[in-house]
Amino acid sequence: MINTGKLAGRTLFITGASRGIGKAIALKAAQDGANIVVAAKTADPHPKLPGTIYTAAKEIEAAGGKALPCVVDVRDEVAVRTAVQNAVAKFGGIDIVVNNASAISLTPTEQTDMKRYDLMHQINTRGTFLVSKECIPYLRKSNHAHILNISPPLNMAPLWFSNHVAYTMAKYGMSMCVLGMAKEFESANISVNALWPRTAIHTAAMEMLTGKESDQFSRKPEIMADAAYAILSKEPRLVTGKFLIDDEILKTEGITDMKQYACVPENADKLMPDFFLDVEPEKLVEFAAEGSHAASLKKPAAEGGKIEGLFQKIESLLSEEIVRKTGAVYEFKVKGEEAGTWFADLKNGTGKVGKGNPPATADAVLTMDSKHFFDMFTGKLKPANAFMTGKLKISGDLQKAMKLEKLMGGLKSKLKLAGITLFITGASRGIGKAIALKAARDGANIVLAAKTAEPHPKLPGTIYTAAAEIEAAGGKALPCVVDVRSEEAVRAAVQKAVQTFGGIDIVVNNASAISLTPTEETDMKRYDLMHNINTRGTFLVSKECLPYLRKSKHAHILNISPPLNMEPHWFSNHVAYTMAKYGMSMCVLGMAREYENANISVNALWPRTIIYTAAVEMLHGQEGYPFSRKPEIMADAAYAVLCRSPGTSTGNFFIDDEVLAAEGIKDMGQYACVPGNALILTPDIFVNDQKSKL
Repeated sequence: MINTGKLAGRTLFITGASRGIGKAIALKAAQDGANIVVAAKTADPHPKLPGTIYTAAKEIEAAGGKALPCVVDVRDEVAVRTAVQNAVAKFGGIDIVVNNASAISLTPTEQTDMKRYDLMHQINTRGTFLVSKECIPYLRKSNHAHILNISPPLNMAPLWFSNHVAYTMAKYGMSMCVLGMAKEFESANISVNALWPRTAIHTAAMEMLTGKESDQFSRKPEIMADAAYAILSKEPRLVTGKFLIDDEILKTEGITDMKQYACVPENADKLMPDFFLDVEPEKLVEFAAEGSHAASLKKPAAEGGKIEGLFQKIESLLSEEIVRKTGAVYEFKVKGEEAGTWFADLKNGTGKVGKGNPPATADAVLTMDSKHFFDMFTGKLKPANAFMTGKLKISGDLQKAMKLEKLMGGLKSKLKLAGITLFITGASRGIGKAIALKAARDGANIVLAAKTAEPHPKLPGTIYTAAAEIEAAGGKALPCVVDVRSEEAVRAAVQKAVQTFGGIDIVVNNASAISLTPTEETDMKRYDLMHNINTRGTFLVSKECLPYLRKSKHAHILNISPPLNMEPHWFSNHVAYTMAKYGMSMCVLGMAREYENANISVNALWPRTIIYTAAVEMLHGQEGYPFSRKPEIMADAAYAVLCRSPGTSTGNFFIDDEVLAAEGIKDMGQYACVPGNALILTPDIFVNDQKSKL
């Protein structure tokens, strides 16, 4: 792409600019005579990777630009602020920010060391937020203000989260900054966009992922540089809030020959697709060198499906009484994803179930798709309705086939929470305590994981007062002083729970922190608090509990987090908080996919309206009370979800009153703090099309 001179005299602050894509963008702008702030860590040569900020600066000067090399770790607030101040002192301002610095590690949840998690988040998401925040006061003064994040489109297909939840969350955090800041700063004429490559780009990171032969199936960084140049040359008002793909941008500029960008032109038509686009991840495996990170994307061997788990539940129900009442042998021909033949002998002895043909002649043979089969046995679909609608085909004794409904009723009643162990964060008050009390009435074991060991001057309750209420309600309580930001505290609480109750069956990630502040007013300590409690705490608690959930026959993770509503107005003016809550929800997408074969259900639950808790009182004062619902609606909805057999529903984003309506509860007025206001309640954030009063 030919330079036009449009960036002459403009100042670009580029992170990760010592090599790869960052340096390529810098060199392209330098050809116009731009000023380049080379913000990266590499002051000294790396033993394996080429280039430093000083060698990059020399290349920039040789290309016609002016360079300011700055040693910057984007995790360091002081280093970023100093570099920004130095840039303004030298060049008079900042016009363009390119957030390119990145860290990658494609590891499954249980294999993700929290130091690696922190590295990815702090460089990708937090670094992008911090650099943008520090530069925005100067971008406001520019007449050509752009922020360009090298980050992907927000593709919410679960497959892009599975087996590397932490990395996906870190990259998507950069992209969520685009949604929020584009909306927040549209009136300031600051353009905020994302750019992502169609194919693998040959850089040091790509070589690390796919091996030394990666250049055979990659494009050069210059394609990203040319695409970035095209975007950054435009008037800011013309394009903002967009997720752009490199070759699509170049085609709009009239460049149709993409072969020039291929490292090996002969392979231009068989390049490796990049992550997060509409292509199956398995495509990447074709190019993965043995032992490389990309090879880890290969699908693990199946650990048994939903149908197998269902028959394990049926087996746990068997008794002489059920055999006496049923008196039939059934054969199940399951079609679809989990095709196979199963049987249930409810006629002989104490009964028997298993895979394969029945040991005695079947009285009834039932044929149906695995999805409908699962729905039928978990109460979502009645046998008679399934038969009448053609979803269930029956040969043999129809009357005996219909007796299965009694078995299904028994299966459903078996899914109560007696003796089940729940690990609940933020359980000393509010929604967490309400869920704990609901489960306690079944005789559940409750691990109260919260910080409140001592009474708060303004907020009611501690883990010990909550424990007393749980014991009084019929449950067993284990109060644990836990700050979910502390890896040691979480691990100790999990171990203590296992020692006390023998295992963990259910995790409820309820702990949360909130601050609804615009980008420039968000103190980084507040940013860290929200991320570390909401997103990181959820990931950490889930990670530590997963080895025990694998052993449970009733394994659930339930995050109190919202549906992933990507409308920009839900990011505007509180980008940091939205990213923190959405991180919890992204854990749902990724872990549900990652653990679907381990029979662990992972879901999210969110309220339709404001729930009156200490947090809401802090935001609204007591004025919010008449227009809120009680925490009990969330407790009842959580109970309904957690009573379901694992695998019946996973990867879902539930809304409290929708769950209850499905359970046959129609009167939502009972949950209103003021029943007379049941129809004029304040909608919660992230649910409706427009922002609530919050």
